[in-house]
Amino acid sequence: MPDESVLDPHSPTFIPFVPDWDESDPDISQSTYFGAEHGPQPPPEWVITEDAAHQIERGVLKTGKEADVHLVERRLGEQRNLLAAKRYRSAVHRQFRDDSHYRRRTGNRRTDLAINKGTRAGMGFRAEQWVANEFDVLGRLWSAGVSVPYPVQRSGSELMVEYLGDDDGAAPRLVHAKLADGQAPDLFAQAVVALRLCAAHGVVHGDLSPYNMLVWDGRLFLIDFPQAVDPIAHPEGLRLLQRDVTNLCDWGRRHGVACDPGELCAEVMAVIF
Repeated sequence: MPDESVLDPHSPTFIPFVPDWDESDPDISQSTYFGAEHGPQPPPEWVITEDAAHQIERGVLKTGKEADVHLVERRLGEQRNLLAAKRYRSAVHRQFRDDSHYRRRTGNRRTDLAINKGTRAGMGFRAEQWVANEFDVLGRLWSAGVSVPYPVQRSGSELMVEYLGDDDGAAPRLVHAKLADGQAPDLFAQAVVALRLCAAHGVVHGDLSPYNMLVWDGRLFLIDFPQAVDPIAHPEGLRLLQRDVTNLCDWGRRHGVACDPGELCAEVMAVIF
């Protein structure tokens, strides 16, 4: 998202991490997997699920108004996971975007009123809604074969997902990716496939842009789904889908990809109805 600061290996504020750790390090803690809500089962083979595993913080990957993303390393013997932990801030330090277009009613009058008024309790409910929605949507999309990071676990206001990148740094966002000649049409085509699959499974991203798509090993991944909505059940669903398509086509045309937002939107909507 444009309002977030992206920390890359070339930035002076980037916090690198050391691939090896000392088992006597006091910052090493018990794995948090056991006590968390888990992603789609069975998990991929690379996921460390054993309670005997340990983990350590490796620094900040990204900062935002509502949440920060931290790098976490989890180990069990020689097995090693790098995970991205998205942590929503406390109500005191949180600055939510205007989410009125995405908001869902909880069915509880007092809760809905608190959310609409933006009280401290309401902001807490909103954070809970966002992280729960993102975890649920990522799980459904990953299971459907959409190119998204695997959601490893959820605990309170923290969502931990598959880290895309390596020891040298995180995968770049599409807006910052250095593209090879002729790569833009392929990435655009991958994004279209992802949009169609999302729509076919009742999901509209709602805030799609080159800032929330990652490129890793030639593959495009969609990220940041807290505001995702159903295209039919949500009153703003189809309008948000049109905006997502327009944003994608704007990027495509800037990179020489011939595309028509109206035609593409009609194609994507065709898988819904």
